[in-house]
Amino acid sequence: MKKQLEKYVGRVVRLNKATFEKIKEQADRSGEFLENYFLVASVSHQMRKLVCYGCNKRITVSLSDVALV
Repeated sequence: MKKQLEKYVGRVVRLNKATFEKIKEQADRSGEFLENYFLVASVSHQMRKLVCYGCNKRITVSLSDVALV
């Protein structure tokens, strides 16, 4: 699993529709604009999650929530 997560670091990903809609809803409430493109910056091995950045937003998602662009 560790190697599988590491291959995503430095790559651009998109979130699946359900995950993106949840995050977009939060951004809309605060008046932020959000696109469905995120850069994977690091991996949280303890939680088995990807740390992603997009615009001014940092999110932590599981591998099943993303697709490589």
